[in-house]
Amino acid sequence: MKKGVLLFITVLAVQMLWADEKPTFTTSAPDVVAVGDQFRLTYTVTTQKVKEFRAPGSISGFDILMGPSRSQQSSTQIINGKRTSTSSITFTYILLANEEGTFTIPGATIEADREKLISNSIKIKVIPEDETAKEDKAQTSDSQRSEPKATLSKDDLFITATVNKSSVYEQEPLTLTFKIYSAVDLRGFDNVKMPDFTGFHSQEIELSNLKWGLEHYKGRNYQSSIYRQFVLFPQQAGKLTIESAQFDAIVAQALRSIDPFDAFFNGGNNFAPVKQSLYTPKIT
Repeated sequence: MKKGVLLFITVLAVQMLWADEKPTFTTSAPDVVAVGDQFRLTYTVTTQKVKEFRAPGSISGFDILMGPSRSQQSSTQIINGKRTSTSSITFTYILLANEEGTFTIPGATIEADREKLISNSIKIKVIPEDETAKEDKAQTSDSQRSEPKATLSKDDLFITATVNKSSVYEQEPLTLTFKIYSAVDLRGFDNVKMPDFTGFHSQEIELSNLKWGLEHYKGRNYQSSIYRQFVLFPQQAGKLTIESAQFDAIVAQALRSIDPFDAFFNGGNNFAPVKQSLYTPKIT
């Protein structure tokens, strides 16, 4: 009798475990793209027992260039003697952004493990095309090969310093933000020198890892990220100045030469590290 009860409880526990592992169905794509960009839109279901996948036949603001392509993934892990297996199927589309604005891509439907699922809808912001990219397209014919830039422009990489208030009382806090704008292959910074914040008491805001995103700024598209932030407390009345900050940026710059000796002395790569000093403007 006890064995029968034990067997019943074991079977019931297994059934409850399987009931908790219901498949999920999710939509994913970049949050921000530019007009003319191609990108992936994916729908992923966490089971391989599926049928009747249906997605929108057309999407406002985008051209569907390809899809859906179907791929399967599965993996097995053994941790502390416990074996777990996961599997999924991903349906992928290649889209082209053709219009500026913010657009909603509706969810898709699928039958998974005999259950009908609807994936989440997502919003994508489409920013204008980079003006520099437009000029390059106009100047470069189909028969010409574009060459990498020989030097970095001041508009290719810079850091802004902004405050959230231009006028405050003594001891009234304000936030100072240093933000990176990069259109190059930025590898990091060296020799960073912050202002001494004369006339202020400063407290740095702890930030997690840099969160990069595509941003349209003064006609160009950059990868941007908040680098450092401070809360400043003025210690005296009158006009105070926040001095410039200095950053030595390390950029991987493509080599114009295809000489194999150049590639050899750069580890077999067709680019070389270049250091460029950046200075933020003073704030009064």
